[in-house]
Parts: sequence; structure tokens; C-alpha cells
Amino acid sequence: MPATPYYPRVLMARVVFTWLFLVLVYFFANNSLLSQLQQPVMIYPGSDNSFWLLHILGIPQFLLQQYWVALAFDIVLTVSCIICIVVPEQKIFTWMTVIGVWLLYICFCSAAGKHYAQIGYLLAPIPFLALRQQRFDLLWQCLRYWVCFLYGSAGLYKIYYGGFGSGHDMSGILQVMNAEWLVYHADTVQASVIRYLMNQQGLSQGLFRLATIVDLCMLVGFFTKKFDRWLLAGLLLFHLGNYFLLHISFIEQSLIFAPFLPWQRMADYVSVK
Repeated sequence: MPATPYYPRVLMARVVFTWLFLVLVYFFANNSLLSQLQQPVMIYPGSDNSFWLLHILGIPQFLLQQYWVALAFDIVLTVSCIICIVVPEQKIFTWMTVIGVWLLYICFCSAAGKHYAQIGYLLAPIPFLALRQQRFDLLWQCLRYWVCFLYGSAGLYKIYYGGFGSGHDMSGILQVMNAEWLVYHADTVQASVIRYLMNQQGLSQGLFRLATIVDLCMLVGFFTKKFDRWLLAGLLLFHLGNYFLLHISFIEQSLIFAPFLPWQRMADYVSVK
């Protein structure tokens, strides 16, 4: 093991779990914790095998239909996350937090009747299950490469299925994603911008192609880390554009930004201060 770890694990744990805690606060503000789902009657596991396994065992049903159990679950998950911030070099509460957020995700999706793709908060805490520096470094690298693969493959998907070469795909996407929203927010500046882009198919499709290029740029991350700050900026602009034009929140997904932060510089800055 090198004298100076490549990744400052303790600092990263405190930042990532603080980030995760803020995501849980966001869930609380949006009534999305288990105890806030009001014991839904209809619970649908979808076609995911892991969902079906938990449903066969009755775990989501038990957590969702017992208010005090759900409340205890929310408290334990939140407290475990806080302990991971205060005491980052331990496994027990890290395991509790990781398992807890996965159960929260599965139960929430089952209650909503659909699977959500915003899963950054599920993956970023996993490397911290490793206390040994070399194992942590390997898992963190795997997380970074997974993010590069996720967005790079999304860019290739847009090209393969013809979206990149189309002249009107983005205009149609704007219409579908904003149909209801435009009715209730018709007089806002944001609505005016969206309507303009819906009518200007060339411009809106240009934005689609720009998003595809941003996706494809993530493939650079497989070969070098020199451009991580630019990849981070691209990810941020990509998700801000999605939020503004398509109302796709990226708060839950935002933890995928973590692998591209300049952790060593941050650690040096903290040590100097």
C-alpha cells in the first residue's frame, strides 16, 4: 500500500455521505420516504428479478404497509448515514446505509408502479464498504468507469437508433415531456423557450446532437483522467439542460458527479487549512 493513498477515503466518505444525507432531505421534502408514502395499496414490482425476489419474501409489502416500521426504517437509514459522515472508517453503518437506500429505492418504485433511472445515490456509497485502501481505489475506479460507460453507451444508442441524424426527434420529445406542464405554466419564460424550441425543429435537434456529443465525450474517460473537469462540466450542463427543457430532476443522480471531482486537490486544500 502506498504511503500516500491515491484517493483520500476519509474526506471522500464525509463528502459523499453528506451529499447522500442531503438527497434524503430532498426525499423528505418531497414526501418520498417510506413513512410518507401513506401505506399504498397497489404495489407493483415490474419485471426486475431483484424486485420480484424481495416481493416474494414480502419485504416491500411489510415496509410499506406498516407505518411505524416504515418510520423506524427512515430513522435508522438517516441516522446510519449521519454516522457514516462522523465515523467514516467502519463497515456496519455503511452496510446499513447502502442496504437502506436500495430498499428505499425498490419500495418507492414498487409503490409508484415504475422504475426510476435516477440511481446515482445507490451506487456512489458502495466503494466505501471497502476499508482497505487498494480495494476502495479499485471500487471507486469501477464506479468512474461505469459512469463513463453509462453516458457513452447512451450517446451510441442515440446514433444507432437514428436520433442523431433525425431532423425532428427533439421537437417531439419536448411536446411529449411538456404537454401537461405547458398547460399549467403557459405564461412563464421557461414555457416560452420550450414552445419556441418545439417550433424550431432545427435548433431543438441541434441541442439533441449536442447532448449526444456530450454523452460520447464520456468515452474519453476510459483512456485518461486529464479531462475529468471538462467531463464533469459536460455532465452538469447535460443535466441542467434536461431539467430546464424536460423537467427531469437530477438530484438523486447527482452523486455520479463525485468520481470526477478533484479529490486529491481538495484533500491538499483541507490539510493546508
